[in-house]
Amino acid sequence: MTDKNQAEWLLVQQSYDKQEQQALWLKVITILVWLWLLKNAAALELQLGIIGLFWLHEAILKTWQQRAADRLLQLEQAILQAQDIGCQWHSQWQYQRQGPLQLILGYAKQALKPTVAITYLALIAASLLRLWL
Repeated sequence: MTDKNQAEWLLVQQSYDKQEQQALWLKVITILVWLWLLKNAAALELQLGIIGLFWLHEAILKTWQQRAADRLLQLEQAILQAQDIGCQWHSQWQYQRQGPLQLILGYAKQALKPTVAITYLALIAASLLRLWL
């Protein structure tokens, strides 16, 4: 294992873990904001808009986290093959960067993952249920 690979792996792994914590805090904040909106009798449109914004934010965060996971796997493979690819993440990502449509589809893919979507779908359902109760 080269020093650059090891150093990058450690930093990316820490970043990955922090992003997971941020996603959990984002869910907590979303629920708290939603409860505050309910308490203040906010319109359904406002509730759904806020939920959608938080959902989009988590999808973007999870997309970035997936890029970190992909890089971790690349580093681990390089370590196994005794290659030095450390400290080249941005140049490699720039080389492989996709077009705007693929980036948007990547965000949508992350947004639809069950572990991401469940909180927001539950809040949307609860907001809609309040209309009929």
